Amino acid sequence: MAKLPVRLAVAVLLALPPAGCAGGGEPAPVPAGFQGHRTGLYSFSYPAGWRRVEEKDERGRPVLRFEGPVLPSGVVDGQVHVAGYGGFAAGLDTALSQFRGLALLNRYRITADRPVEIAGAVRARRFEAAYEVEAGDGARVPFTLLGVYAMTDRDVLVEFMLRWPRTGASAPRMPEIFETFRLREK
Repeated sequence: MAKLPVRLAVAVLLALPPAGCAGGGEPAPVPAGFQGHRTGLYSFSYPAGWRRVEEKDERGRPVLRFEGPVLPSGVVDGQVHVAGYGGFAAGLDTALSQFRGLALLNRYRITADRPVEIAGAVRARRFEAAYEVEAGDGARVPFTLLGVYAMTDRDVLVEFMLRWPRTGASAPRMPEIFETFRLREK
């Protein structure tokens, strides 16, 4: 399977300590054909049948992904990436500046960057980007990224990122996944 470009999420969050969890907002309803995922920090829904992948970043902190099926090109047809990092006193603006810098370095074209209301967040910023992934056969596959950095009042930064090939079957479902994202604390 072809790998996605440099993991912006991991690089951006290298200096962040692990998150703590607390109770809070209610999860969104789970859409038909989806499964819900809930933790003490966040909740969201993803298409039923997607594969769960638990990883650790370079500092040993948990990162969770859900991935759609692998396409004949070798790329996955949709991915949810989520991580929470506590004690991030540097603030949301610092994380966003790091993301923007790494996006430019990795040839992502940022197409949207604006504040967004996320249930349970005291402040959040949504971004969208276009980039290309090299498939197993060497072809370039256009991808879309839709993500949010959200901050709680306890200095917990949550990163929620969706990635998909623009022509993949998952493309129409990705905004629906995004709409189910909630923080469970404020």
